[in-house]
Amino acid sequence: MTFHKLRINLSYIFLIFFLLLPSCKEIKEDSKTKEIYLETLNYAREKNLKLILVFGADWCKDCRSLKERFVNHPNISSLIHSNFVVLNIDVGQFDKNVEFAKNFGSPQDKGIPSLVIIDPSLNDKILASTNAGEFSNASNMKDESIENYLKKFIK
Repeated sequence: MTFHKLRINLSYIFLIFFLLLPSCKEIKEDSKTKEIYLETLNYAREKNLKLILVFGADWCKDCRSLKERFVNHPNISSLIHSNFVVLNIDVGQFDKNVEFAKNFGSPQDKGIPSLVIIDPSLNDKILASTNAGEFSNASNMKDESIENYLKKFIK
């Protein structure tokens, strides 16, 4: 094989490689997310509780702060336990569960954590969505602000 033919063959190989590269993009949609969401929604319906979807990520300090307060702050934890079911949705590096989030207006686009509050007793009506980044500075928010926000959705 001559050098010229080898060069042409290599050119074709590189061309094919680069044309196929975009189709090899890793899909980071969690196939279980919708299933878990539907199970959690049904559980909330059975228990007559509202559902809070928290779109966030483990690397996010504001997400960790909000999660910690949902679990450990006496007033917030009690409020959550009595009135809500919380489902955490991992957004990865804003590249995971993107299609699932579109069902709720992609609230993570303006920052995380972002919350979507759903009332299963009202045909799964979305009561609120923090799609303007309202909790994206959660680590600096006062506990009372979080508590007051959640109280707006209690009958």
